[in-house]
Amino acid sequence: MNYADYMAANYDVVNSLRRLGLNQYEAKAYFALASFGEHTAGELAERAELPRPRVYDVLTKLQDRGFVLIQQGRPVKYAALPISEALKTLKKHRQNELTEELTKIDDLGKELGGKIKIQMKDTAAAGEHTWTLRGREAIYSKMASMIANARKDVVIASTAEGMARKLRAHERELDKARNRGVKIHLVSEKSALAGEAAKIAHSLHEGALPTRLVVADDQALVFLTDAKTKPDDEIGVWLRSPHFAQTLKQSAGVCK
Repeated sequence: MNYADYMAANYDVVNSLRRLGLNQYEAKAYFALASFGEHTAGELAERAELPRPRVYDVLTKLQDRGFVLIQQGRPVKYAALPISEALKTLKKHRQNELTEELTKIDDLGKELGGKIKIQMKDTAAAGEHTWTLRGREAIYSKMASMIANARKDVVIASTAEGMARKLRAHERELDKARNRGVKIHLVSEKSALAGEAAKIAHSLHEGALPTRLVVADDQALVFLTDAKTKPDDEIGVWLRSPHFAQTLKQSAGVCK
């Protein structure tokens, strides 16, 4: 079977390689080397139907990404690395890139934190201090800020699965809050009130509220969507209101 026929029979393989981040030429070149063994650049250009002016650039990029080996000599030959090894290298590259990107975000955050100050009107009226958040990441970021700024108490009410997720996501903030004297109260199903929950909380309350919520001092964060909602579609309402926060604490059974 020639390469064109082989490609037609395995078109999905090249598409999968492209989903890893390879372009069309790189995917075809790697697949040809993996399927038919080592080639010179000229042989590969012919077999994989690659433009000759591009083949060396394609092979160099594949080598940089950890997909091919080069055997020096006359002529130079190229061979495919096993896909398992290539993927390990690819993951490492991506992790390094992500780490660098996150470091840049942290550095910019520190720089901007001293230059951008959010001004909020100091009012106890819940209607004037009610804000909607969309997406679990945005909601969890606000939750982290609430816990980090709490001085008296934090109440978290959720399903068993949701409680486990929140405790994992905010382990550091909750631990620091407890260490500075903040009282942590958890409300959930019996199965969620053990292990890490029992270690971090000052009080555990078995039960289920109509909605998931977090209360920190005079701030409240209420989930408007149910627990089965996709993370990106989750909606929460955050507000500052001593009266509303107190009402939610009483509803949760952690404050009389």
